[in-house]
Amino acid sequence: MRLAFACALMLLASACGGDGVLLDTGTGIPEGPTLTSIQASIFTPRCALGGCHAGPEPQQGMDLSAGKSYAHIVRVPSTELPAFQRVAPKVSADSYIIMKLSGDPRISGERMPFGGPYLTLAEIDSIRQWIDAGAPND
Repeated sequence: MRLAFACALMLLASACGGDGVLLDTGTGIPEGPTLTSIQASIFTPRCALGGCHAGPEPQQGMDLSAGKSYAHIVRVPSTELPAFQRVAPKVSADSYIIMKLSGDPRISGERMPFGGPYLTLAEIDSIRQWIDAGAPND
């Protein structure tokens, strides 16, 4: 009987909060990735490199350097597929950056980062979560 009760509690607990929605911690700050954390762990070390998305002539005019990335991606049409914004706040599925990072068949050209190694699913999901939370500029 105790085992059945414990299993029922575990099942109930696993059903709560697992819909991908970011939860408020009570501090007014949602849990989940921020632009600052994505910048530090992904954009700066993997994208904002000379000859890529940094410097005086960043690829596709998209500078992902710290302090510049937000203005270059959020609500900015993609140069390769202008019908899609690079980052469409709250709509990661139609954000060009997610398409490009995941190799979405709707796009042409190389998957990013160019030549790999590609981002892990967890890294792409962190960007996806940030976008779906409204892509705030923290």
